[in-house]
Amino acid sequence: RVEVNAGRIHPHMKGRSYFSHSCTAGSFDNTQYVNLKLLGKTIRYTTDVSGALCGCNAALYLTSMRQHADPSMCYDHYCDASNVCSGSCAEVDLQEANSRAWFSTLHMAGDSQGHGGGYGFMRHDWTSEQYGPGARCIDTAHPFQVAISFPLNANGSLAAMQVRLSQPGKPCGVSARVRPEQYLFGGRFGHAEVSKALSEGMTPIISYWKQPGPQGMGWMDGQGGDLQGPCKVSAAEQCTDAVQFSDFSIEDAAAV
Repeated sequence: RVEVNAGRIHPHMKGRSYFSHSCTAGSFDNTQYVNLKLLGKTIRYTTDVSGALCGCNAALYLTSMRQHADPSMCYDHYCDASNVCSGSCAEVDLQEANSRAWFSTLHMAGDSQGHGGGYGFMRHDWTSEQYGPGARCIDTAHPFQVAISFPLNANGSLAAMQVRLSQPGKPCGVSARVRPEQYLFGGRFGHAEVSKALSEGMTPIISYWKQPGPQGMGWMDGQGGDLQGPCKVSAAEQCTDAVQFSDFSIEDAAAV
C-alpha cells in the first residue's frame, strides 16, 4: 500500500508504486507510466527514513518500464536489473536506504549488483559518524534533502551520477560520485547502456520492504569483510510501517 497526500508519498511496508500520468482501474498500461528523462538533469527531493532500521529498505529507483511491452510475471510491465518479475531492464537506484545505510547504484539489465556509491556493505563514501541517528552531517532521525545529478560530458553522454545529501542546520553534508566508465559487467560497458536508458527515459518507482533473518538486508547495511558497515544484525521487525518522500523537483545539471 502506498499513500499520496498533499505531495507527500508514504509507502507502507511491502508497498510498491510507479509514477504515472494516469491509471486505469483493474489494468496496467505501460504507456501511462511517467517516462522521466534525467540525463543532463538533477532531481531533488526530501526523504524521511527515520523508522527504517537495519534490515529495511526505503527505495526510490528508475527502470525502463515505459519501454517494456511485456507484462511480465507481475502483469504490470515491471522490469528491473534483477529480473524480479521475469522482466529484465536497466535500473538506476537513486536510493536504497535506511537510517543506517545508503546505496545509489547504476545497473545494466541482468546485473543485480551494479556499480555505485554511498555507505554500507563495502561502500565507504562516508561514515556512521556522518550519516545515521544523531550523526554530525545527516541525522537520519529527521528528514533530509537529496540531490542526485546526471551531468553530461563533452560527448553528450553520462559523465557521472553525483549524489549529495544535506540537512538544514547541519555543518556538513555527504556526497558520492559514481563514475560510469568504470562499470563493466559480462563483457558489456555500463557507461553506454545506462546513458542510453537515461536518455530514452525511465519510470520512477518507490517501494518499502524488509528481509527476514538475522542478516536481513546485509548486502546493503551489513558490516562486510572489513567490518566497516553499520549493521551487525537486522532489526527489521522493529521498522515502522511507512517512510516518506516529498518536495520533488527537477532542474538542469551543470555539464562537466
